[in-house]
Amino acid sequence: MTVNADILIAGAGPTGLVLAIELARRGVIPRVVNAESADHRESRAVSIVARSLEMLDDIGLAQAALDRGVPLHTLNFYQGTTTLAEMDVTAVDSSFPLDLCIPQWQTVALLREHAEHLGVTVEWGTRLLGQKTDEHGVSVELEHEDGRRERCRTGWLIGADGAHSTVRETAGIGRVRTDLKRGFILGDVAVDWPLTRDRFHVYFDRSGLVAVFPMVGGYWRILASTPDDRPPRTPGLDDFATWVAERTPLDPGVRDLQWSSSFVARESLADRLRDGRILLAGDAAHSHSPVGGQGMNTGMQDAYNLGWKLALVVTGRADESLLDSYQTERWPVVKAVVEATSTTTKIATGTTLVARRARRHALRLLGKLNPVQQRLSNAFGEHLVHYRDSHLVFQRWKESPAKAWSDIASTGPEAGELMRDSYLENRQGPVSLRHLLRTPGHHLLLFAADTTDSATLARWQATAHEAMAGHGEVHLITRGHLPPGLSGGVFADLRSEAHNRYGVRRPSLYVIRPDKYVGYRGDSIDLAPVNDYFHALGAAPVKEETAP
Repeated sequence: MTVNADILIAGAGPTGLVLAIELARRGVIPRVVNAESADHRESRAVSIVARSLEMLDDIGLAQAALDRGVPLHTLNFYQGTTTLAEMDVTAVDSSFPLDLCIPQWQTVALLREHAEHLGVTVEWGTRLLGQKTDEHGVSVELEHEDGRRERCRTGWLIGADGAHSTVRETAGIGRVRTDLKRGFILGDVAVDWPLTRDRFHVYFDRSGLVAVFPMVGGYWRILASTPDDRPPRTPGLDDFATWVAERTPLDPGVRDLQWSSSFVARESLADRLRDGRILLAGDAAHSHSPVGGQGMNTGMQDAYNLGWKLALVVTGRADESLLDSYQTERWPVVKAVVEATSTTTKIATGTTLVARRARRHALRLLGKLNPVQQRLSNAFGEHLVHYRDSHLVFQRWKESPAKAWSDIASTGPEAGELMRDSYLENRQGPVSLRHLLRTPGHHLLLFAADTTDSATLARWQATAHEAMAGHGEVHLITRGHLPPGLSGGVFADLRSEAHNRYGVRRPSLYVIRPDKYVGYRGDSIDLAPVNDYFHALGAAPVKEETAP
């Protein structure tokens, strides 16, 4: 693997590390600096949602994360001893139908270990002081932990350096800021509560809320709103005990405070995510209240969207205009997250009589309406995020008459929507579709439907490989048993599960992007649109190397 330091990532939190990993998986090793030391244990974020677990599974870290965290399946809301609602977070359409409670520093440790395994070195205690951009690159000034200053050049500078981003400020990228005037304290404590440890527990009171989450080692994370926007700088056990006693029926006898912090909920949204050769991701681009647990997850998904595009540009396989799609795809998403979190925070912390009654009524309805729960569960798991309006995706798809074997209720994911998982069979046994797509690059799914002729399937497969032109792998999916005489990359969909999940009624194509969104779909075996897709991407074909 060739070391390439043409990318400098400022920030080695979850966002910066996911980006570094995505680049390294594609043979591009970035330089990564972080102002704080390696032993800094920031732990505000504790939730990894379904979509982020899928991303971690793609890079081989999901099981390690599950081993270190506590899986949660339900979100319970109370007022006093009355249960107002239970939201089932397992209703998400995901291979990981849960929410994982894990301290942020543990998530960072997992990502850091994997990044180092791939050849990435994080320069801890190294602060970015300033930068100056020109059309060819960025001149950067760094200060190392020992006080030594360094001037260097990089082709691309990525700001993943948090809400107070130096990269954003020195680039002159504006942002809209709003102070919600809501104070919070949070900390990890030991306490003996008779609560089920597979769920969140949220208690509402006229003076505010207390939310408690189970943590590893038998501890509990407590998040409590304060009556004003002046929470104590370093909350102690007495602060947590006070709000637990006042707002919940739980025993306030908390002990063994592991960690605590406080903050005032403020929102921030950058004007843009790209300014020439500077790109922003994570809290540097958007920050908001932690209510809803979307911040860290949204930042990691920023990196997941950006990584494969930046790798194509840096390796000369795509024009840098491809990076404009990072702005057009992610900015509407992060704007929606900030707005939704703002609304949720105001509703959750409202203390007026009208606000309390409205919240109670809404939660009781939530507990009764399963379709609403399912949609909220998918939203909570970030499965409703889509890029259907992106100029990078398109489809040529007409609804075909239902076959006897088909599920007419499924229309399949549209271009710009997330791929769907299913189980297939090859000659070695069952295999998950999502595991087939782990290899970096694009993937072409060629659904054969009712076609069984081996010669026809072989011709389609060969043509598909030519159309992919080295951009990724081809997977031929037959509805019946595996046909004889075909080479690798052939899978049987014996129960028609994959055909149904993708809305296939006749031979069809799906191009799955590296971030697992549908780039193109067509309900015919016409490979010309696949070439059009890569042309729109600005990606050049890979020349096959021949043996000497």
